[in-house]
Amino acid sequence: MGKLWDFEPYGDEAALITDTGGAITYRALSALAAETEAAIGKDGGRKPVMFVCRNTPGAIAGYISLINLGYPVLPVSADTREETRKALMNLYRPGFLMVPKDMRPGYAAMKEEGEFRDYVLLRTNYGETYPIHPELGLLIPTSGSTGSAKYVRQSWENLRFNAAAIAGCLGIAPTDKGITCLPLQYTYGLSMLHANLLRGAATVVTESGVMDPEFWDLFEAEGVTLFHGVPNTYEMLHRIGLFEDDFPSLRTLSQAGGKLSRELQAYYAGYAEKSGKRFIIMYGQSEATAAITWLPPEDALRKPGSVGIVIPGGKISLIDAEGNPVTGENKRGELCYEGPNVAMGYAQQGEDLAKGDEMHGRLRTGDIAEIDGEGYVAVTGRLKRFIKMAGHRISLDEVDSIIMDELNIPSASVGTDDHLAVFVTDEQYREMVGALIRERISAAQKGLRVLVISEFPRNEGGKILYAALQEGAEK
Repeated sequence: MGKLWDFEPYGDEAALITDTGGAITYRALSALAAETEAAIGKDGGRKPVMFVCRNTPGAIAGYISLINLGYPVLPVSADTREETRKALMNLYRPGFLMVPKDMRPGYAAMKEEGEFRDYVLLRTNYGETYPIHPELGLLIPTSGSTGSAKYVRQSWENLRFNAAAIAGCLGIAPTDKGITCLPLQYTYGLSMLHANLLRGAATVVTESGVMDPEFWDLFEAEGVTLFHGVPNTYEMLHRIGLFEDDFPSLRTLSQAGGKLSRELQAYYAGYAEKSGKRFIIMYGQSEATAAITWLPPEDALRKPGSVGIVIPGGKISLIDAEGNPVTGENKRGELCYEGPNVAMGYAQQGEDLAKGDEMHGRLRTGDIAEIDGEGYVAVTGRLKRFIKMAGHRISLDEVDSIIMDELNIPSASVGTDDHLAVFVTDEQYREMVGALIRERISAAQKGLRVLVISEFPRNEGGKILYAALQEGAEK
């Protein structure tokens, strides 16, 4: 499969910068990989590694070393309960386990094979492990949610193409510095790390979150030039007015992982334009190794609500419910994507690790979208987020869009046929939201409830957990 990254051209440049001011160079990463390979020995057999993730230098250095040696990696959040982690291990039977040193006592029977600062690499004691397809490179949870047993099988070619596409769209250069502001088990977090490594850029590593003052102190001290977030990231930062001030080093802001409201798109695009920065929206899915479309910064204000044009090397189209092509400007259909970054398929058990390419470079996204005359995509909802009320088909995503566009109030709608529940986060919104929906959607005169919740439940990637809201609506 060959190495995913070639570190030779970047030599003694910093690849990872710690929050204490130290650095791990590209040359040091190459040496660490060689030491790891020598320690594991030839009998390592490129068996899968379960990686218990934290945003620390040891964790990331170890991950980079193993991936570049060709070991398939299955990332799991360090916040996952121990019982869940062990259940996943028994399901997939990895050959190795990479854990923080403070978790080492829980795996006392396993032999230690390597050390990456605050992490250790352990050899598991499974008598037999599952056969692995030679192209399997990474297993990513389908939604970033903690403890999910369903993973997307990404190939080495998927990872190479995706990193190059993102690096190209964002214009990443060796002089850039990113920062860890997303969990590593989240596909966009890993994609940004991969893109930085491809271009010889640096990544500042911290366990602090974007709502911690320490994060922004480090951001400014290190002169970070790239900032990446999901919609929830930008929503939180907007509430505290963070980007009302300038960050002189910041060059590019990017957003992926879900739909940003038109108001916030306009806000951040306006901030970028006024301060001489670039705001880039990206759209994708784990099944596409992250990237499908991107909105060039010069279009961020010109194309409100758009997720942009297809990435170079990819192709998009729309189909109807019967699978027939949908053509014509602004016609709606399910968005389909074709490209070298479409994943091999899914894994739900160890036997699936030997499977080859089942998706054959084509992905039905499950998203409803429309494409304008210039080829720009607007995602309008999810295929399955529809209910019927009084015989009328209603898009739950469109309900939330109406509320945001007309009242500037965030909401999360769920429901079953003839029952619509709209969740808001403040009691003062209840009456005005109910009045608006009854006015705009005649079929919702009966069966509508507006419910108040302190905050929307979200997964680690910041996406709203609609299933949890539906459970709450049915109580």
